[in-house]
Order: sequence, then structure tokens, then C-alpha cells
Amino acid sequence: MIRIISILFFLFSVACGFNLSLEEKKLIEKYPLKCISTGEWAPFNLIENNKLTGIGLDYWTLIQKRLGIQGECKIAKSWIEVLQSIKNQSADLTVATQGTKERLGYALFSKPYGHYPIVIVTKNDAGFIDNVDLMKDKTIAVGKGYAVTEILNQHYPSLQLKHVGSIDEALSMVNEGKLFATIGVLPVIAYKLNKHGFANLKISGSIPQKFSVSIMIRKDYEMLLPLINRAIDSISKKEKNKIYKQWISIEVPKKIASKYFYTLLVSAAILFIFFSAWLYMLKREISKSDTITKRLQKLVTIDSLTSIYNRYMFDTTLDKEIELSKRHGHVFSLIFFDIDDFKLINDRYGHKVGDMILKELAELTKNSIRKSDTLCRWGGDEFIIILHNTRKEHAVELANNIDLAIKLYRFANAVQLNCSFGVCEFKEDDTHESIISRVDKNLYESKKKTIGKP
Repeated sequence: MIRIISILFFLFSVACGFNLSLEEKKLIEKYPLKCISTGEWAPFNLIENNKLTGIGLDYWTLIQKRLGIQGECKIAKSWIEVLQSIKNQSADLTVATQGTKERLGYALFSKPYGHYPIVIVTKNDAGFIDNVDLMKDKTIAVGKGYAVTEILNQHYPSLQLKHVGSIDEALSMVNEGKLFATIGVLPVIAYKLNKHGFANLKISGSIPQKFSVSIMIRKDYEMLLPLINRAIDSISKKEKNKIYKQWISIEVPKKIASKYFYTLLVSAAILFIFFSAWLYMLKREISKSDTITKRLQKLVTIDSLTSIYNRYMFDTTLDKEIELSKRHGHVFSLIFFDIDDFKLINDRYGHKVGDMILKELAELTKNSIRKSDTLCRWGGDEFIIILHNTRKEHAVELANNIDLAIKLYRFANAVQLNCSFGVCEFKEDDTHESIISRVDKNLYESKKKTIGKP
């Protein structure tokens, strides 16, 4: 009975607030915890308006409020500087990282506040990677001093790793063809690909290991770690949902009403209701974790502007169509089109109107094709359609219909568009690259014919 009452008291304190004893307050005053972080790991840590922000900083702000800690995080120039500052004790903690064997020599780690997949990024022309051993003869860009790098060293020692200063540098090197791939945490990769427009890159696979995000604190501050863990435990579902929604655009379920908490100790009946509600909330929290992972995966397949499939999804779907065609003899065709003189529209009306036109064009085209077809944004003002089980003559007919619909439509600011179209049908000896090259050539030929026409 005493144990049940203790559990109830703990849960009640979590629901109603976070209280520190006099001794704990004195401990915080004696060791105020100086934070350091870098702005190179969005969406966990990034710089906006010369101030650190992101998922990790949002969690640390909540922990600060619980513990009564003041002060902002110092901005470090690099992740190596962050690690070195904690190692030499010129700073006390950093807000978003994972424990590794090397770091445990000079630091401690809180319980994780999130678990995320680790994914492989390559150029679009690379195939799906379902086994890390497929990359053993390739060079992989990884962040110097990053936890992911140590995970790879531990589990895949045969990989050839090239250490770089940041994930941005790693993605740029892969994008430029200097290295085969980079490996990183899914929310970070999704954020970078969507925000910085790496149209030539895609997520080609993942590794079995997960990345668990924690607070890292200097080792001689062990006495403060239980307080940080308590603060993490006290962060409500509503607060977590708010952070996820802000940085990862995830819809979260409404918080169950907390009216049960106010009458916990009234009777045995209320006790039963409370535990039922608490167990239900726990079940929903576990379920939400799966939802978050699914929504993160969706981020890397949908174009953030037009809400249609992006180039990564096009490459994946095209590879499947090619495999079906070669295995079962199915036919399919491609329609590749872009807006004539789209730069002039941006120059005249501004990029905001240009973006509205791209959204409207995507919606108009989507409504003109079948559900079995796949519409993707290739990049900029270029779009491509995969027409399942369709011959070239039918694809040409559809392209003409789409062209007519575009000419009749009045876009934002009453703009009238002209588009050029390229069409081709899959041939038996085609590859991923050859069919794209042919449809691109056909688009170019179509565009040449329209030059000079009103």
C-alpha cells in the first residue's frame, strides 16, 4: 500500500508541477550548468536571428524551467569545439547527442528523449542499399567527432570513412560526386534535403542501429544527472507534441483530459480510474513514436512546396516500373514538361507568385491523370509523370490534354502559361539513365519548336 501511495504521489507531482527540495535548489545554485552547442545540426541545433534554437534547445529550455537554471547556450564554431569544451570543463553540457564509448571517458548522458533512424544518402543514380556491406569499396562522408561516426566504426569497421566538418559539407561532397554517400540521423537529413534543395540526392537505405538523443554533461557533475533525468521525465506529452509539430511538422493527438489527477486520493475508485488513464496515455505515447517515424519518412518523399512526390520518389517508382517491365513485359511511358520562360514570371511578379503558380500547376496536372500514374516535381519548374501500363501514343494524347488545360487556366495574378512537353515509351534495352535522357531530349526538341512562337 505504501508503494502504491508513493507511485501515486510521484505521478501526481509530474502532472501538477515540478518541485525541488531545498538541498536540490542549493545544488543547482552551486553548479548553474553552462550550456554549449553548435548550430550545424538542424533541426536539433540551428541558429536563427543569431540565437541557438531547435529540438535540443527546446528540450533544454523546458529542463531549465524545471530546475530554475538561467542563461543561454554558448554557440560553438564546430562540434569538435563542443566536445573539447566539455572535456576540458570550460562548458558543462550540450543538449542533443548520443553517448559513445570514447565520450564516456569524460562525460555522462541523461536518459534519451528521442530515438531516430540512421539513413544512407547517395546521388539519385545509386540503387537501393539494403546491406551496408554493399558500400565497403566506397568512400562515405561522415562528421568528425559525430556519434554516428563512432556507431559506424563500432559496427562496420570495414567501411571507408572520410571525416568532414559538418553534415552540410558531407551532403555537398556527395552532391558534387566527390564521395559515394553520407550517413546521418533521419530528421537532420530530411531537414537538409528539404531546406537546401539537394535535388540530386536521395535516401537509399538505412542501418539497423537507432540514434538516441540525450543531454551530455561533464563527468564530475554526476550529482546533477538525476535532476536532469527527473526533469526529462516531467516533460508532458503536450510539450513533446508541441516541439515535434514545430520542427518536424507532425500532427499529434489531443491530450487526454487531466481531471482525474485532481481527485487521485479521494477513493479507491478514483485510484482505479487514474491508473487506467495513465496506462492509456503510455500506450498512446508508444504509438505516437511509430507515427513520428512514418511522418519523418514521408518528409523525404514529398516535395515541400507543391505537396506532390519529389525526385527521390520518382527515382524509386521508376526503378520499380523498369523492373516490372523487364520481368513481366509491362509497358509504361514518361511525360516530362516545364514552364516556358518561368524566370521571366519570377522576375516580373516575384518568387511568391511564382511559387503559387507552381502549386496550382501541380494541382491542375494531378487532377488530369489517373490515380495509378505518378506525378513528381523534378526540380524548379520541371515536372515528370510516370504513366503505368501506357503506350507512347496514349501518353502523347494525355500530354496534349494537359497542355490544353494549362492554356485555358488562369493562374495566380491572371498569368497564362505555356509549357513544353517531352514524351517517350520504355524500351526493352532501356536503363534508368537512358529513358530519362531520351525524354529530356524530346523535351528539348519540343522547346526548340516553340521558340519564336507567340
